Amino acid sequence: MAGYEKQQQQQPPLHPSMSAPYYAHPVPPPHQAYYAPPPPAPRRSAPGCFICSIFKLIAIAVIVLGAATLVLWLILRPGAVRATAVSATLARFDLSDGQLLQYNLTVDVRVRNPNRFRIRYEYAEARATYDGERFGYDPVDPFYLEKKSDRTVTAAFAGSSPLDDGGARRAYSRERRGGFYFVKVRLYSDLAFKVRVFNARRKSKISCTLKLPVPGSSATPVATQLGTRCAVDF
Repeated sequence: MAGYEKQQQQQPPLHPSMSAPYYAHPVPPPHQAYYAPPPPAPRRSAPGCFICSIFKLIAIAVIVLGAATLVLWLILRPGAVRATAVSATLARFDLSDGQLLQYNLTVDVRVRNPNRFRIRYEYAEARATYDGERFGYDPVDPFYLEKKSDRTVTAAFAGSSPLDDGGARRAYSRERRGGFYFVKVRLYSDLAFKVRVFNARRKSKISCTLKLPVPGSSATPVATQLGTRCAVDF
């Protein structure tokens, strides 16, 4: 009886779906995926590497110089000059024989420099126009505009000039009846200034449109306080 029980204990277990003994095989370990090594990168020749390095250095230098120039311009850029026509004296503005304009006009323009450096007006000239036709010219002596300061520039126009345009003559008759002449005075100049270590030159134009009362029949000049803001191309 003991021998039979021992034999029963040594028999292998039965699979749940089979009545005969089930001998399980060992599960083999999973196979690892095999990846082929990447092909070696092509080696560049020495001249090719040298040229590529030169191009990289040039690109970096251009970017650095551009950024430095932009920063310096933002820090040191000059502010625009401001100008105001403060007063004018009109002694004569007559159209003789229907087309010869005889005039005597003096204009004071205050120019202000808002920057922290001096501006030199190396050359300047004033021109007066009426309805698009130039009739007066006055050269202005060179001058300095000190930092954060203003200066009054006087332009004087006197003489006679033909007024050939029919539209200008009609404008003269209309404005004379209205009591005011509209005259435009422009100041053209060549500027030079120095910002830190940078020297700069440029051309400038100041344009002032003046509303001047018609002089009376007497020869007394008519002085007018204007305070007219002028357009500045700096």
